Amino acid sequence: MKIAIDATNLKAGGGLTHLKQISRYFSRFPELEIHIFGGPWIEGIDVPNKHIFEKEFRSIFSQEYFKWFKFKKHLKDFDLVFAPGGSFYSKKIPYITMCRNMLVFEEEERNRFPISFTWLRYHVLERLQLRSFKNAKGIIYISSYAKQYVENKDPILKEKESGIIYHGISDDFIFPPKIQKPIESYTSEIPFRILYVSIVNYYKHQWNVIEAVKKIREQGLNISLELIGPMNPSLKNKLEDAIKGNEDFIFYKGPVEYKEIACAYKDADLFVFASTCENMPNILVEAMSAGLPILCSSYGPMPEILKDAGVYIDPTDIVSIRTGLEKMLRNPDLRTTLSEKSYQYSLDFSWEETAQHTFEFLKRCGEKRFKFNN
Repeated sequence: MKIAIDATNLKAGGGLTHLKQISRYFSRFPELEIHIFGGPWIEGIDVPNKHIFEKEFRSIFSQEYFKWFKFKKHLKDFDLVFAPGGSFYSKKIPYITMCRNMLVFEEEERNRFPISFTWLRYHVLERLQLRSFKNAKGIIYISSYAKQYVENKDPILKEKESGIIYHGISDDFIFPPKIQKPIESYTSEIPFRILYVSIVNYYKHQWNVIEAVKKIREQGLNISLELIGPMNPSLKNKLEDAIKGNEDFIFYKGPVEYKEIACAYKDADLFVFASTCENMPNILVEAMSAGLPILCSSYGPMPEILKDAGVYIDPTDIVSIRTGLEKMLRNPDLRTTLSEKSYQYSLDFSWEETAQHTFEFLKRCGEKRFKFNN
């Protein structure tokens, strides 16, 4: 079976990481002839059949022209196209797509953004991706939450061949749970370190976490908060205002190198994940594998991933965040129990299994197509 992977819109982030990781296991399926199509960003993927288009992606205009009018001509000899970016569409070419971004579908979360190009883009993408999903031969979801939510958008999606395949986690983030100490043993020089790794964006609620930490500091507890991740430029002033005057215990480090993120997990004492919109929260799994006790958003799909191994809060409510933090800070036995449990759960997330299930799904969908055609 000859399969084409459309990586033309996987320029960075989780989509490209996913493709790089599963490509390591292509050789396990010798019956599948797999080709990857994309721009210069797929150069680093170590597979034999790469089709790299450089001049076609030199500008947004040449890129869109190529994808709309020329790209599909390269796919005519393939039995199946796998489009992990979610926006592929064709009535003639059989394809499998993937649901990656819930901001595209959750109206309440989209509306946390001001009216802007980004807000409009998510509305347009919802229409394009639903069209793509309805015409696909199969859909891969990366959480049960996403599958249930998206299928409720249109009854026809419930009739589609589909699978729930979680993403894996890198071994670089795996650290055994550390010994949890009473909060009274920490000092102003060596505070209890709270970590939140994520992009600063409207649905991540870093400013609410900051306010909760400030309230707890007023009680005399020696804690600090470190924020890591890039920033939506429109939130720069809001974040700076929240931190102002508290720079001695609240630190925003911005985007950092991959290795530095792993070190941050290792050095932290507790992790906060305050997002209200996720599909499959890879950062949450990273914190689980790093052996950290986790204060976590109660919004879906976080409880699906963390299960009973965290303290849950409403990220939109500062009191809820503060109450959850205080509960964990004052109870080292609870922190120990939760960190050990979440660490064990994290071992279920493997890129090897992600690849295995993905290519088994592609193969199954392709074989069904051949039986139908014959």
